[in-house]
Amino acid sequence: MMRMCLTCLPLLLMTMIGSLDATAAENGRRLALVIGNSTYETASALPNATRDARAFGAFLSAQGFDADIVVDANRSQLAEAVARFSRKITADDVALFYYAGHGMQLRGENYLVATNARLASEFDVAAETLALEDVMRAIERKAKITLVFLDACRNNPLANRLNEEIEGASRSLATRGLAPVETESAGTMIAFAAAPGQVAADGRGENSPFTTALVNHLASPGIEIGTAFKRVIRDVRTATDGKQSPQILSSLSLEFYFAPALQQSEQSPIVTPTVDPKATEAEADFQKALRINTPRIWTFFLAKHRSGEKADVARQMLSVMQPNAVASLLFPTPEQRETELTLNKAKRSEVQLALAAKGFGTGNADGVFGAQTRSAISDYQKSAGLAGTGYLNEPTAKALGINVVRAADGLYSSPAARRYLRKDFEGLETDERVWKVIDCAPREEKVYGSLQGHMYAVMYSQSTTWKLADLAAKRCGGHLATITSKEENDFIVLLFSKDDRLVDSEYDASRNETNRHGPWIGLIQDESGREPKGSWRWVTGETMTFTKWLRDMPNEHKPGDDFGMYYANASGKRDPKELRVDSWDDMGPSNSSHSFVIEFE
Repeated sequence: MMRMCLTCLPLLLMTMIGSLDATAAENGRRLALVIGNSTYETASALPNATRDARAFGAFLSAQGFDADIVVDANRSQLAEAVARFSRKITADDVALFYYAGHGMQLRGENYLVATNARLASEFDVAAETLALEDVMRAIERKAKITLVFLDACRNNPLANRLNEEIEGASRSLATRGLAPVETESAGTMIAFAAAPGQVAADGRGENSPFTTALVNHLASPGIEIGTAFKRVIRDVRTATDGKQSPQILSSLSLEFYFAPALQQSEQSPIVTPTVDPKATEAEADFQKALRINTPRIWTFFLAKHRSGEKADVARQMLSVMQPNAVASLLFPTPEQRETELTLNKAKRSEVQLALAAKGFGTGNADGVFGAQTRSAISDYQKSAGLAGTGYLNEPTAKALGINVVRAADGLYSSPAARRYLRKDFEGLETDERVWKVIDCAPREEKVYGSLQGHMYAVMYSQSTTWKLADLAAKRCGGHLATITSKEENDFIVLLFSKDDRLVDSEYDASRNETNRHGPWIGLIQDESGREPKGSWRWVTGETMTFTKWLRDMPNEHKPGDDFGMYYANASGKRDPKELRVDSWDDMGPSNSSHSFVIEFE
């Protein structure tokens, strides 16, 4: 039997161990809760989960931990064990939590699966699992140091089935594994058995390679946990022929030892460990990227940190999300480099004028990079000591005195709306427009991306009227989206179509009709306009060169239906997911939506 580690990736581990002293002595007790779930009622058994839990529990007892070992626990038993454990903990204690069994994530939240779980629908999750966030909160708020070991990234048939129920089979990684974990505690470490995209092996013996290595190395005399874990990584890699690599993310300022140091000779010199600034920066950037966890941010991380252990893990993360992305990052073509620059027509004209000023004629400065412009770029590059590719890149633009920003078209964020913090992007994100999106209503969840030099953000906001959405867009320094082409319409649909919360669905029994309400857009009818298809305009004053009205719309069903919204409908009681929401309808001032689209120029 194998334990699969796919999107468990980011939970790998996150550590922030206290801001007290570098070697702090323990004054409190060592307490542990060890859980192993093997026998699931509606899923295949995980025989090593309970064996690993018992082995690790015995190891902890030998190291002075008061270890409570719980095996094959149903939902109520899981909750009771955590509550009992939490009640024991005081402010000076070290609290260790170990879990082996099925785990999953749903909409960015992590859950430990009880043995009696059936997970027939999304609504069963709360009743049949234990939220990892609740476990962490119960322990962190009490303990001086919290240590968490998770072996919950196994191939989970319950999560797979639930995934198909919620997301559809085409997004099969959506609920397997675990999502990123954030902790505000200054004394928490979370460790995980395998790197993203790897399989965690049960092993041929009584215990997995991971548990065996933990038992062998964590209690090495005088070895701090971070150093000991490096030995764990080495042993597991050897035992699995390099197929499995445990991970730990650590920014330790308070050291922890499972076993005390041996008596040091008076003649032995005291060696002060050196701090590698590059490694420290890589660690900080890695934790930021882990919290954001998008292909774009991993690409930026690898562009900044191309080597080292964290770079290896980042490549694995990226290869799971986008299998071809790593090769593209390491060996981009000149055309790909140019595509990543935000070159609208005005910027291209600026390039042509700058080349002409240097004596490299491009013909008319029409913003089109034809053969003459390509030749001029190549000749200029050679004259400036650059590779003559004929495609614009950042060094060429800098030599010409032109400011460009590297930013490719496409989805920049997670497909599902999430909150994003500015501090996590610092040192990684390069596109100034992204900062506008992140700073726009920072407490709100959003999906965002770029198309042809414009940035779009779909904001999740329940029961929002058009006027409130318009006001929110203006406060953010943008405007409700104006759509001038099929390509632009399709891109916006792509942004909001992966998160069902952004679209409200209902069945209208009086009409025997299934409806889906999508985001508000910047389409408005003058109050004086009463013609069914007249007087409509974009909020920016742009000409309506493209429309995507639903059939027989706009119809001015009620006076005041003067605002545009994405909308779809179909006769009969239908599965809402069958309806593609890519058309528009006219709505009134009292109508509401769960989302709206902001466009940033």
